Amino acid sequence: MRSLRTALGVVALLVATASPGLGQVIEGPDGPVEFVGLKEWDARDLFDAIQELAPDQPFHACAAVMEMELGFAEAAAMSYRTVGSDDVYTVVVGVEDSAHVRPRAIGSETLPLPDTWQTLKTVAEEDSYTLSSAARTLHSRAAAEWIGSDPDALAEVWALVDGASSQEDRRFARELLARDASRSAREIATLVLGNFVDRDASWHGLVLSMTDPEDRVAAVAGSLLQGLIYSDRRRPVDWSQAREPLLAHFGGTNPWSFDLVLRVLVATEVDPEFGRQLARERPDLLLAYAGAEHRGTQAPAIAFLMAISGEDFGTDLEAWTTWLNGRSDSGRSVGE
Repeated sequence: MRSLRTALGVVALLVATASPGLGQVIEGPDGPVEFVGLKEWDARDLFDAIQELAPDQPFHACAAVMEMELGFAEAAAMSYRTVGSDDVYTVVVGVEDSAHVRPRAIGSETLPLPDTWQTLKTVAEEDSYTLSSAARTLHSRAAAEWIGSDPDALAEVWALVDGASSQEDRRFARELLARDASRSAREIATLVLGNFVDRDASWHGLVLSMTDPEDRVAAVAGSLLQGLIYSDRRRPVDWSQAREPLLAHFGGTNPWSFDLVLRVLVATEVDPEFGRQLARERPDLLLAYAGAEHRGTQAPAIAFLMAISGEDFGTDLEAWTTWLNGRSDSGRSVGE
């Protein structure tokens, strides 16, 4: 299952900038490697253990080694390449404690599909890249020329999704996600939810799909949300009915997408009080991201903290930790 996430995290064409933080950074085979979220492990010891267990494997594939060989509950590795350079900055996220990792439960049934849905399911099984690209551009189709997909194949998938836009389709998508055992059925159900983002429940469903134990289902949900937060369909969302899947993300479920979850919450104007509840109930990963040296990892966490607090402590992790603990610098409880 980790192969797809590894592939998606290999190269992001971003400038790998760094800023002061508490991430553990060491020199790796292709450039700096920053370990985020470690508690018991030391970065150098973990790096050496990974290299010993998989000496011939590219280091950016280390998440699978961490989970399957070293006992991590969850792990992710994202590599950022500076445009026009061979320099690579790799961020490795390690979730050591499984106590708050909560992948969604999947059903055990095989539901019969209408013709349009069956055709979409075939695409999911035979051309996952086009399906993911269609999700990413569903609400920003003019951007499709930049992502390298076959335009005819992409247009065919858009047409199929457009044809599944009735309220019956909405209900069937939710039923598939709750009951169907098929990965590809849940992929297309997640994609069809993108037709109904005028409803808060559809945004909730996408965040829940990002906790799916199958990587490709989570990837479709993430692609949809990536496109949505930069589209004119973005709007304020009441997240109070999505508390459990959000807590799962804050607890370390699918760290590949935790930064996206934070960006989605900020973009949809999460209620500050609800956001504070999430952050204070599951603070560890949020603070680990806020303390990262890599700005692309750090920035979504800082933006989220600013949005829910009304404060601007910048990159001062100690100040954010104090605020999350409900204390001001004077030692008084926040709000007193």
